[in-house]
This record gives sequence, structure tokens and C-alpha cells, in this order.
Amino acid sequence: MTVEYCRGCGSVMQSSDSNQPGFIPENVQGKNRVCQRCYQMIHYGKTGNVQLNSEQIKSSIRKAIALSRLLVIVADFSDLTGTLPAWSAWIADHPYLLVINKLDLLPSRTNPTEIREYLKNYLADKFPRMPEAILLTSGLKGNGVALLLEEIKKATVPGVRIALLGMANVGKSSLIKRILSIEKSPQAPTISKFPGTTLGLSNWSIIKGRNTLIDTPGMAPGDRIGDLLCPECASRLVPTSKIGHKLWGIKPGKGLIIDNYFGIVQLGDAEAVVLTFVAPELSFHRTDGSKVGAFLDDAPQWLGKICPKCSRHLKWKEETIGLNPHHDLGVAGLGWFSLRGMPTEFKIWYPEGVRIEIRPALIGKKS
Repeated sequence: MTVEYCRGCGSVMQSSDSNQPGFIPENVQGKNRVCQRCYQMIHYGKTGNVQLNSEQIKSSIRKAIALSRLLVIVADFSDLTGTLPAWSAWIADHPYLLVINKLDLLPSRTNPTEIREYLKNYLADKFPRMPEAILLTSGLKGNGVALLLEEIKKATVPGVRIALLGMANVGKSSLIKRILSIEKSPQAPTISKFPGTTLGLSNWSIIKGRNTLIDTPGMAPGDRIGDLLCPECASRLVPTSKIGHKLWGIKPGKGLIIDNYFGIVQLGDAEAVVLTFVAPELSFHRTDGSKVGAFLDDAPQWLGKICPKCSRHLKWKEETIGLNPHHDLGVAGLGWFSLRGMPTEFKIWYPEGVRIEIRPALIGKKS
């Protein structure tokens, strides 16, 4: 019996259970079919109820790594904190390429050479060894994709497989679509803003049949804000245009709330100047510092668009941090804050379990 795979999400096609991956009604005919879930996602923007659990995703990733001689790790430039460090435990002895995707979301004056040097220092603290190459790409615009294929060719011999790894929503499917466009292939994976679009392992012939690229399901590490939300709420955290970077002056005792997901209060003696880098779809609210925690707990409708189920699910952690000038506070799944001016302390509120990190400034002056 021939097994057919959905070209959109990689699931084995089946017509017996609509609540399982790969379902397609028996009366749907034709070549290069996609499952019902992918069809509805492509044409109607519906996510459906079919999702893999964490262990199923990890099992698929382990299988792809075991089959491959080279790993391509894709991270999201707008969320390094949430999409890069976790892969340090997965690379073992495999050579790997690091792809920082969504270059199109960067502020226009960002220097690519400086970003590569920054990433080398960032990786030195978190990964057991350096990648074969660091590439900056835009799956949406096509920047850097041809160079990625060249680096894959340099790092492999004909016939070997390459595993494409990345957290949910880093843009792996968009990269594959661009690669297949270069290959002049009529096929393409399903692309959406919703996490967990890819459900199985998809094999794609690349470099004119020289190698096979294995696309894997996007992993949700559980420590990003979006990992704690339903697909619809999580999709609002994914930027679709250039990252919104705004300059804020926060006076002592005053606070700032970002949508329903983060709060910050200035504890220093003088006004602090902060740059925020988050999805432009999110809203900001200035308020007195004494009200930040209560607003996040109550989640009034004016604060932001979050469904009641997700709002009830979030538990808040309060923490006091010190931040030096030209350093960032990264919040996994949200973005980052960069301090200018003088050192100061902040009280912050963020969902329990979410990863935060303090690092040298990613964009702009480093000291």
C-alpha cells in the first residue's frame, strides 16, 4: 500500500479520523493533495483542533537528527531569547548551520556584519561549539536563501539528508518555500502565523536532487509567552511587519504595560530611557507603578486582545532586576527592552515559566 503524505504539514494522509493529523475526506481527488486542516488554514485562516503534543514533536525531531548529517537551526531575529538557546542541548556531535530568519523585520539601519559578530559572542556563552556558518535570511523576501543553499552544498556530500530545526513560528516553512522556488518546484509547505502548522516530517529534494531537506515540526519549548496561549492569541505575538521600536521615558514610580503580557515599573531616582522592540500589533499603556500588577491580574478588555481562557491561564511572576545602559532585557516570545542613559532597577511582571535574559544590546551601541 502506498503511503501519501500531506505536502503542507508532512502528516500521513488518512480518511478515518478527522481529529487526527492528515485527515482528508475520501471524495477529494487529485495530485499533491493537502489535508483538510492545511486546506482550511490556507483558504480560511482556521487552525482546527489537530495539534501534536510536546513528546510527539520531540520524537519527530530526534528521528530527523538521527537521519541527517547536517543540521540547519533556524531562529527568529525578533525573539532570540525564545528561539535559539534551547537548541544547544540538541546538536550533540552534528555539524550545524545557524540561520537567523526574518531579516525583513529588522530596523532598516541595522548592520548585518555587526549582527553576525554579536551572534558569535552570544553563541560562545550558550552553545558547546560554533556553527559552520551564520546566515541572515528572510524567508518572506528571499534574502540570503541562495547563500544558505551554497553553505549546505559546501557542508555536505551528495545523497545525505539535512534536518531543518526551529521553534514554532520562526519561519521554516517560508524558507522552504523560497528554496523550492529557486529549485523551480511547484510544491510548497503550508505557511501560517499559527504555531504548530507542520505536524510531520516532510522530505524536500534540494540542490537539483543532490540532497534531501527534512522539515520538522516546530518545537514549543514551553518557556515563551506564546507557548502558554491558544493558537489565535499566540499568533498576535508574531510580528508581520518591521518590529516596532519605540523610545520611552519612564519616571520613577511609573510603569508601562505591554498588552496583557508584561509590566515594568521604574524603581530608580531619575527618569529611565528605554527602547522597546516588540510586534507592532501589541498595545502599550502608561500607568502608575502601583497599578501594574492589579491590571495584569484583572486583564480588562482595554488592556489588549486576549481570550478569557488564556487570561485565566496566565500566572504572574514579580521580579526586581538591575539593568545597565546598552543592555537588553529579553523576554521569550515577546521581544526585548534596551536601556539607555543611566543604570537603574525595574520591577517586572511576566508570565510564570517564561524565559528572560539580560544581554548586551543587540541593536545600537554596546557600551
